[in-house]
Amino acid sequence: MSKTSFFEILKKSRFNYKKACYYKKAYDKISESGLFDSTYYLQSYADVKNSGMDPLVHYLFHGYKEGKLPSYYFNQEKYLTKHPNLNENYLIHYLNNQNEEYIDKTNPLKLKKNKIITTNKFLLNNFKFENEPLISIIILNRDGLGYLKQLFNDFDKKTNYSNYEIIVVDNNSSDDSVNYVKSLNLPIKIIENKENKSFSKANNEASRIASGEFLLFLNNDIEPTYGWLNELVGVIKQEEKIKAVGAKLLFPEMEESSRSFSIQHAGIKFREEITPYVYGPYHEEMFNKLIFNKNVNTKKEVIGCTAACLLVDKMVFKQLNGFDENYVYGYEDVDFALKMNEKGYKTIYNPQALLFHHESVTRKENIDEKNRLNHENIMYFYNKWKNKLFKNLLNDKLKQNNFFTDKKLFFTIIANGKLNEDFVKYLNKKYNIKVITDLSDLYLGSNCDVVISFNDNYEISKTFARKNLIKILVSNKCNDDYDFVLEDENKIMKILEGMV
Repeated sequence: MSKTSFFEILKKSRFNYKKACYYKKAYDKISESGLFDSTYYLQSYADVKNSGMDPLVHYLFHGYKEGKLPSYYFNQEKYLTKHPNLNENYLIHYLNNQNEEYIDKTNPLKLKKNKIITTNKFLLNNFKFENEPLISIIILNRDGLGYLKQLFNDFDKKTNYSNYEIIVVDNNSSDDSVNYVKSLNLPIKIIENKENKSFSKANNEASRIASGEFLLFLNNDIEPTYGWLNELVGVIKQEEKIKAVGAKLLFPEMEESSRSFSIQHAGIKFREEITPYVYGPYHEEMFNKLIFNKNVNTKKEVIGCTAACLLVDKMVFKQLNGFDENYVYGYEDVDFALKMNEKGYKTIYNPQALLFHHESVTRKENIDEKNRLNHENIMYFYNKWKNKLFKNLLNDKLKQNNFFTDKKLFFTIIANGKLNEDFVKYLNKKYNIKVITDLSDLYLGSNCDVVISFNDNYEISKTFARKNLIKILVSNKCNDDYDFVLEDENKIMKILEGMV
């Protein structure tokens, strides 16, 4: 235990040295035993994380009194039943008595998963509807029998919703998927394709026979938890402009156990990269293990959500011509999200709709073919959306909206001896800046949005930077290698604002 931890214990003990020494021994003993899981404790109890206190110190002085669990495998209920009149911390008492019957030997990852599901149940809205709108749940499948069995296990009960139909699009499966789906006692329609159609084409095909007011696109490798459909429908009905709602998706138990049950999807944002396509969509908060923390457990408007689980207004889906069929298993849902945003419709991320996603089992092709299709999808997406994304990301960074991106506007300044320090200080108050004084330094990197050169001799055409870099020269000489040549640096912000 560090000196800081001991001092914290000393403070919590009201500077009673004898008491602090007792708790120091308990702290060390519990730490060595492995019975206290700091990650679990912080993940489960947001008030502890927000307090900034050492989680074990919090547990020793407060947590056990509040009924907080030290880990997901210590059987607290059984221990307190055995010792109903216990006046001390029961974990300390256990360690002093060493009775193994109170340690649950079940797979800790299974226990953790159950804890997550149980915790989320307490957070559900359990929406009540005067009239439940019909939801058409569209599921693509190819040789996914095992995943379908997982998906449909207690399916009706887990929805917490009664008015739905299921449309399974089977893409020429060679296993027993179709017979299994036909055996289910659920309201199911089946489209049996004789070929493996793309994500866009298969979903669009299913949407045309859907009877529902809303379409729910759902991967076959999804494992739902209780209440998921009720939560999605309840949110899409809250406001007229909300036309799509996505869910919180978690990774399942994985071989790399540190990523098990971490965030897989909590909304989409964009980053810019030094590649032919420049704009890369990504899942916000991916691998975050604090899955009930405020930043991932708050309903919010986002630019888009993955179609692995996405509820969409059917009329809007039809109005926007569905998923763009030029994509083949990639970027369809991001493209659709941008089409919705362009029309002024809202997409909402709803974390109370919680599902596990056993990712990418429907798609099957060799690596070379996968890479070829991915490159074609990327280039099609880039050419279609580059101008809109350029303006939206630049506007986001200028105004610090954190909607399309959470990155700050980044300026690189190529200095000479006459650099205006007041101008640099002005930029640095709101944005990120880097100053280069060495004219041979041509590396601007992927973060740089705007380069401002005060030196005519800097070889801007030879820099290593993004394709959408904004190049500004402050000079009274013309230079075609720059986008703008200005005599006064004070006009720069007006120039940037005019670009959006």
